[in-house]
Amino acid sequence: MNTGNIQFKRATYLQTGTNQKRTTIDYETKFNNDPLFSKTIRLELDNGFHDRSRYFDYWLYFKYDKWYNSAKTGLANTNIKNVFEGNITRELNLTTKNHKGRNFETPQHLVIIQSTNICKSLTIDIFKDFYICKKEILKHFIVDHIKKHNIIKKEPLDSSLICSNVRNNGQR
Repeated sequence: MNTGNIQFKRATYLQTGTNQKRTTIDYETKFNNDPLFSKTIRLELDNGFHDRSRYFDYWLYFKYDKWYNSAKTGLANTNIKNVFEGNITRELNLTTKNHKGRNFETPQHLVIIQSTNICKSLTIDIFKDFYICKKEILKHFIVDHIKKHNIIKKEPLDSSLICSNVRNNGQR
């Protein structure tokens, strides 16, 4: 599929379990064998402990082997209800490290997530080797993408109301 002349891959994940104590939801896909996507993903409510420069509502983990070494992305709200954006990063192996002694990261793949009910399913679009750093251009790109490839029907749920049982246990 394309948005403009940029190709993307899509996978749909269905909920398999929740952990209210850790404020996480696990999902699985049965229809995708693309190496960009893992069979299992985890959505976690942001707990405020991540050292990122942007504010995220959720974190998404792609489990390839073990949870501790999974690819992750923070999910930021867009100006569209129930649509989130993030990026999968790659490490830059430089001699200079960040303040925690780790490698710096740079965005590699744009991720756009849509859901009519985040507690039941997620549709994830990944734009491989593509990321827009300018916020205004990214905003217009997401709007264009959603207009062409929207899964959300006429009246989507408000993301602040969904999964209230998970959000309430997240102590936010």
